[in-house]
This record gives sequence, C-alpha cells and structure tokens, in this order.
Amino acid sequence: MMKTTARWLSDYVQTALSPEKLAEVLTLSGTEVEVMEPVGADTRFTLEVTSNRTDCLSVLGLAREVAAVTGMPLKLPTPNYKTAVDKAAGVASVTIEPDALAACPYYTAQVIRGVKVGPSPLWLRERLEGIGLTPVNNIVDITNFVLFETGQPLHAFDLAKLAGRRVVVRMARAQEKFSPIADRRQRPLIELDTSTLVIADAEKAQAVGGVMGGAQSQVTAATTDILLESAYFEPRGIKAASRRLELSSDSSFRFERDVDAAQVPAASRRAAQLIVELAGGEVLDGMLEAGKAPRRSREIVLDHGLIRRVLGTDVPAAEVRRILEALGLSADETGRRFTAPSFRPDLERDIDLVEEVGRVWGLDRVAAPLRMTVAMARPTRRQCVRARVREVMRGLGFSEGLSDSFVNPRTSVAAFTIDGMAHTVIEARNPVNAALPALRRNLLGSLLLSLQTNQRQAQAQTRLYEVANVFTPKAASRESGEHEVLGLLGRDFADVKGAVETLLARLGIDAPLGLRPESEAIFAAGRAARLSLGGEALGVVGEPSAAVMKEFECEGRCALAELHLSLLVRHWRETPRFSAPPRFPAAERDLAVVLDASKSWAEVVACVRGACDSTLREVELFDEFRGKQVPPGRKSLAFRLTFRHDERTLRAEEVQAQVDGAVKALSEKLGGTLRA
Repeated sequence: MMKTTARWLSDYVQTALSPEKLAEVLTLSGTEVEVMEPVGADTRFTLEVTSNRTDCLSVLGLAREVAAVTGMPLKLPTPNYKTAVDKAAGVASVTIEPDALAACPYYTAQVIRGVKVGPSPLWLRERLEGIGLTPVNNIVDITNFVLFETGQPLHAFDLAKLAGRRVVVRMARAQEKFSPIADRRQRPLIELDTSTLVIADAEKAQAVGGVMGGAQSQVTAATTDILLESAYFEPRGIKAASRRLELSSDSSFRFERDVDAAQVPAASRRAAQLIVELAGGEVLDGMLEAGKAPRRSREIVLDHGLIRRVLGTDVPAAEVRRILEALGLSADETGRRFTAPSFRPDLERDIDLVEEVGRVWGLDRVAAPLRMTVAMARPTRRQCVRARVREVMRGLGFSEGLSDSFVNPRTSVAAFTIDGMAHTVIEARNPVNAALPALRRNLLGSLLLSLQTNQRQAQAQTRLYEVANVFTPKAASRESGEHEVLGLLGRDFADVKGAVETLLARLGIDAPLGLRPESEAIFAAGRAARLSLGGEALGVVGEPSAAVMKEFECEGRCALAELHLSLLVRHWRETPRFSAPPRFPAAERDLAVVLDASKSWAEVVACVRGACDSTLREVELFDEFRGKQVPPGRKSLAFRLTFRHDERTLRAEEVQAQVDGAVKALSEKLGGTLRA
C-alpha cells in the first residue's frame, strides 16, 4: 500500500485535474486507487502498488506517472546547500565488514552539526498528517518526508550517542541484544542472531539494518549533531529479519521490495537540504561512503512494428519517445534504443516497453476490432486432462478444493507418498507460518484438513477433489521435485473407488485397473488398496484409520484417494471410441457371497471372470455387509453379473450355467459360500 494526497502530488506536477480525475488517471495507468477520502481541505489516496513497481512507493514515482499520462512537466526537487569547511571524515567514519557486504553493498552517511530539534513547520506536518503519520520533530519528520517523497528510507542517529563516532555495518553477534525505537509487542530488548544485519557503533548494535533504528541512539530534543544514514540493503535479508524479529516499518516495507540504489546519495542530499532549512546547522564536507552501489541501467532496442503488432494500433514514434522519456527512460538519436533508469528494474525487454506505451497511451484508445496477429496456442494434453478431470468430478458431485502447499511435517500422514518411497522433508528456510514449514508430500493431509473445516461448518456430506502439486527432493524422485496429482475425498472406500473407475472410463482409458491390498498404518485395516493402471503404479485409495481421523478431529467415515496425473495424461484417449448400441438384451443375476474378510474385491472379480466366458460384460459390487448374520472374520459381498451375447439372445440355462461356474470357482478358490 502507498498513501499520498492530491496537494502533495501537485508539488511536483501541476494539473487542473480534480481529485476524482486524478484517481482515474492513476488507476487506468496501472496504479489502482483503492480508497479516496477527504483529509481537511485535501484528498488522500490509498493505492495498491504491484510488487514490480517499487518506484510507485514514492510520491515522485506517482507524480511521474501523472506527468506521463497528462503530458505535464515533472518538477524534481534540486537540493542546494553549502557545506562546512570541516570534513565529515575527520568527525566520523563508516565501514562495512566483509561478511556483511552481501547484505549491505552500499552505505552512506552525512554529518550535520549544530541542528536545533523542534516542531516541524505547518506545511511539513500537513504533508505527513495527510497520509496518516504523526509528526515527531523536525529531524524525524524530514526523514519520513523524504522516504515518502523519494521512496528511499533514511535514518538519523544522534552522533554523540555513537561510541567512537563510528558506524560499523556488520552481522549481529550471537545473543546480541537490541532495543528498538518502536515495537508493537513493547519488548525492551530483542535478542539477535548471527544472520541479522546490524548498524553498530564501536561497542554495540544501534539499528537493525533496513528495518528499525535503536532507542539508545535516536534523535531527542537534546540532539545537536546527527549522522544521516542512507543505504542500499539486499531485499531478501531485510524480509527475513523483519519476519524473524517481528519488526516492520515503512523502511523495511520498501527495502523488502528493492529500492533504487542509485538514488541513495540523492535522497541523503535532499534530507540534508531540508534539515539545514528547517533545523539549522551545517553539513560537513564530504559524504561518508562504504561499498559500491549496484548498477542497473540497461539498453533496450524497441521495434515500432512490435507496438503495432501487439497493441493493434499505430502510436506515432514521437509519442512513443515522449511517453518513455516521461517515464524516466533516455533515448538515443534514432529513437529506437532506450536506456531504462535504475528505478525501473522491471523494464528488461522490448515487450516491457510496449506495455508501458500501451498503458500510458491508453488501451481504451485502441480502435476496434483489435488486429490479432498472435496465433492461439492449442491446449496441451495435460491441460486437456485437467479440464476433463474437473468436468467429470463436478458431474459426479465433487466440489473442487484449494489448499496450502505447506503443511505440518509432524502429522501421521505427512510422510506418506504414493510411490511408496521414503523422502526427506523439504522445509522452507523462512516459512510464512511457523506451524506449516514443510512442502507437502501428498494431498491426503490437505484433504483431511478440508474435511475438518467443512465439518466444523456443519457440512457433513463433503466430497472434494483437488488437482495440485506434491513435492519430493529431486535426487530421490523419479523425475523432478514437483509432481501433479489428483486427490479425492469421498464418503467411503466404495464411493471413492467408484469415482476413480468412472473417471477412467470418462477419460477413455481402457488399460486395466488393478488393486492390491495396502497395509499402510494411516489406513484402516482391510480398507485400502494400491491402484495400478496397465501394470504401472497409479496411486492409492483407502479409508483413514480411527487414529488419523481423531488426529485431524474428523468425525464419521471417509475415504481418500491420490492418483498420479501424469499417468492419466499418458493413457488419456483424445478421440472417443464409439460402438454400436447392443442389439440383444442383457441378462442380469445378483449374487451374495460370504467369504473371508481378508479377501479383496479384486480377487473376487478375477475369480468370477476366470470362471465365465466372454459373455460376462460387467461385475458390479453394490453392497458389503459385516454383522450378526455373518460369522466373525467373514464378510458378505453382494454383486451383479451382467451377461450379453453380440449375435443372439442368451437362454436362461446358458446364463445359469455361467453363474453356477462362478459360484463353484468362488467356493473352491476363495472359500466363498452363497449367503442364505
């Protein structure tokens, strides 16, 4: 989020636009104004700034956008002040220790002597209050003002409170303590670790680099000499430190998103000018510097034909040049080669410049019909299968779920993988949620969490599917570290297994589906199976054990499945295969067989099919029973046999002979008996 006011913008670009029109200009150019509200006689804008546009986290950046769209000139502040005869290097020093150079490549400081700390003038207080900040004193207010004006964070130290008048940029020592200026948890001291960058004096840490200054060296009413810090910090280190220490500020917000290293000295000079004007004092000669600012400027060659092909309209070359120069780019004499400024690291290719021209020129000015010269890409097999899977599952009454890829690695299901291999847990170095630090290795835990949430919302009959990635270390996996799978959550084993069979049929997959018992502890005994497709491992289906259901605080009964999507993609038949409707009627017979509870349905199907000829078309299970009427250790399976001949109607005695053969085979091979 970025806040500014209409009056503050008008300090840098003069327009006759109303606040409402100004908000529209900013929104249409790509920086959306989410809230517009009156603040006294002014209007405050709250803007949503995308992560690639850190230049718009400053009033000057937003003013540049307005100037580019309206064609009005941009007025940039030009710092101008006299420096003292005395050298800053004779009063203070700054150094960066070698192990801290990666975290802080460039650090500068100016020494300003003889300042008078007091209230800020009205205009400065109005600017800060307009964006919701509380004025503190003229020195602190100036650093905040320049931060929002330029986007470059600054910090002012009381020079007299820096031991040895030295600034040392280094990594924190083990168990080093630090007292922050402002902490929402009101901690008097925070313990640091060796991965935290600090700004220290000759004795101790005085600030967490890029995050927050320390209470011991802050500017007070008694301060007369200040050391003004302006630096470039590596974004990832700032983000990690801010989260680890639970400290955040407007400075860390910008450093996390990468500020412009080239404006570090300019922002310091702008603040020094305002300090001299509003607090008196003198700037000692010479800026103290350590390290070197990273260079970012790059040349991009722009073909005007690309603009026409992509936007579908002709934008005059002079207008293209005006727009890009207004946005801060410089052009050579040909008007085809542009140099992107350091504050726009997002501009890397010619298509990026086309986008800039399009959004400033106005996509609403593109005449209809749009000339489409880019061929539409044909969906890949994987995309087609994903779409078909979603269509089939919706038709079966399943709702799509979306879950977090990060999980708790200590749950009982976290280690399970459908390939049956033991993989190392992949944990994030700086997880967003400390309770969920690991990338998931299966979807089963995610589906159970979804069931838990739905049951708490009184949605008992939950049937879900999810197409998502699971993760395994690359060295241990068969292909890569990321695998796309399909997860299912249904009422019971038969429900989910039936959904899998229907899905395979709807995908036109005719490879035989194999099942073999699965004894993994997370599943209920005798209620899980490994699935194979044409002899290749497809996945698993099973009902969670009572212990797992209790662990996830789920009630009742459910079943889960997880399938390799890549195998479905490989076996998917793109062109449906059609056959003529049957000419002769089918004959159906129902059987109820009691057999040992350890016997699987797959064994029953194989036994029945082996005893019958090709007229047996389907074997469909419709009931499973265990109870008082069935002896202990045995179960009753009720299923339907469907017979049909392609050339004639089957006679009753032919069908009965097949049924008798099936019953005999079940008795001899599986020990089954007909249920009375």
